[in-house]
Formats: sequence, structure tokens, C-alpha cells
Amino acid sequence: MPVLRAFLAVWFFLASAAGAAGQEAAPVVVEFNELDNATHYRTSRGDCAITWIVYHAELNKGVVKHRSQCPEPLSSQLPLLTAICEAFLDRDRNAPAFRTLFWGGLVPESSPASLEMPLRLALAAYKSPGWDAKNGRPKKGDINGFVKDLANRELIYPELKELFRGFHRIITLATVEKVRVLEARKLPFFDLLRRQGIQAADKLPFDCMAWFSVSAAEGEKIK
Repeated sequence: MPVLRAFLAVWFFLASAAGAAGQEAAPVVVEFNELDNATHYRTSRGDCAITWIVYHAELNKGVVKHRSQCPEPLSSQLPLLTAICEAFLDRDRNAPAFRTLFWGGLVPESSPASLEMPLRLALAAYKSPGWDAKNGRPKKGDINGFVKDLANRELIYPELKELFRGFHRIITLATVEKVRVLEARKLPFFDLLRRQGIQAADKLPFDCMAWFSVSAAEGEKIK
């Protein structure tokens, strides 16, 4: 396995999200990774660690990959996300080209993790007249398109909207792949679903690979 050579720089950005007054600012570690030709922006607090990976190859220019291991609610993660976003937008030479945030799965690869977006997606599907809970599929159309439209319509990612609003940008779920569907009884938040009248055998979407598009808000110009 090749030895990874990295150039490490630590910058401290005093940043806090709107509505998160009183929480400590998060230091951001910025590391260039030669192996994947990307800059990693990392920050942490307690049991919560978040990384944004910014690729420099022309093919992936403008794409940022989100990676996290954090059990805290997304609203509590906002100060960390804000610190990373500010560091990236302020320092990275590819920031003006930023157009895509690859979130990965709604269920993070690493645990413990926040499962708010998976819960919101499952609830939204159950309440949607377009979802067939018995068979675990949309009544019409493909499942990827259904989940994308549903997630945007019901806004299962309000914290990301708040994050980018602070930077005069708009974020929208643009692409969905690999939607996962399970019986409600098998989901880790079944107790919460049951309180909403959902039956154990109901089949609901709860996870997918998610790509968000990021653009300047109306009247704003990205420098």
C-alpha cells in the first residue's frame, strides 16, 4: 500500500450557524491528500466528526463529498457544517466552481449517526398517496424519481437549506440512486413510525445515495 504523503495546515475559523448562538466555534483542519488529489476539510466536537472532501481533478471539479460520524441532531451539527463550509468557500481555489454536494447515503456509513433524514423520508412516503406501502414501491414511475421529488416537496433536509442560506446559496436534491426499502419493523426508528400509525409490515423507503445541487441565490453572484 503506497505511503500517503499529506501537507497539513490548520486554520481556525470562528463560525456559528444561525440559531446556534452560544455553541463553541469549531476549528477546521485542512489537509491536502495526494492519493485522491483532494483537499479534506475536517472538524469535530465531542463524538461528532465531519469531513468535506473537495476534489481537484477536472472530472470532479466542483464536487464536494460529505462524510460524517455524528449522533447529534442535524440542527446541532450546523456549527460544524458552517465552519467547514466557510473554510472551504473562503480558502479553496475550486470554491467558485462548487456545484454539487455528494451526501452519500442518507444513512451514514459510520455509526453512531443521525437518522433524521431517513426517518423523514419514511414518514413522507407513508403519507404520500403515490406510495404503495404494501408492495414497497411508487404507484407510478421509477422509485429514484419518486424519492427525489418527495424529498424536495416535503423538504427532508431543512438544516441544509439553513446552512446554505447563510452563504447566499440554494441547495436542492438533484439526483437519487440506490433507494433502499424495508418493512417498518426492521427500521431502527420503528417506535417513532408506529406512533404515526405505521404498521410493522408497511414497506417504506428510508435510504438512498443523494447528490445535491448548489447554486447562487437569486440576485447573488458567486465570486
